[in-house]
Amino acid sequence: MGVTVDVAYKSLNKFNEVLCGDKVELLQTEDSNIMILADGMGSGEIAEEESRQVIELTERLLETGFSARAALKLVNTVLLLTGNVQHPATLDLACIDLHTGILEAMKLGAAATYILTPTGVELLEAGEVPMGILNPVEPILLSKKLWDDNRIIMVSDGVLDALPGEDKELSLLEFIAGMPVKNPQDMADRILLFARSFHEFVGDDMTVLTAGIWDR
Repeated sequence: MGVTVDVAYKSLNKFNEVLCGDKVELLQTEDSNIMILADGMGSGEIAEEESRQVIELTERLLETGFSARAALKLVNTVLLLTGNVQHPATLDLACIDLHTGILEAMKLGAAATYILTPTGVELLEAGEVPMGILNPVEPILLSKKLWDDNRIIMVSDGVLDALPGEDKELSLLEFIAGMPVKNPQDMADRILLFARSFHEFVGDDMTVLTAGIWDR
């Protein structure tokens, strides 16, 4: 048995920026599918470089054999040692066990992850402290059993910030709950279009990372 995972994402740059400060990395091993979303502070070239460095370091550590928790803690320590000026980045990591269908979400300052199921939308939330601010930082570990036809939705802060009202997580949750359950790319496109619709110009980099889970 086990599961298969179909992953898609869509990004929008901040208005007048050539580069997107959000970075996505997709890794697959024999046993797991790993999705990483890094969000550098601010936008443009500095944020893009920051996100890229965080992603590359995390990827190297995971490939070397570090657990996701150990990798995130070490990345945070490295960021603190690289200079006096702090440019914190958030890191959102989702690891899906292809044998059991269990999702382990690791977060450092990242936005909530949404799990769309036949019975509704569940929220996996973490703390507000970005990487490179406090040391030692203990990554938040969240675990969830996934089932056939579930969807995972990860977003950068720019998506939530674009939404109206005070409870932005609830606004996105309600939109996801009302969406037709389709392929991950279609869902990523729809969510980004929804967030984009409230403003004439894109105020911050936006990224939506989605995954569909199917029994095999």
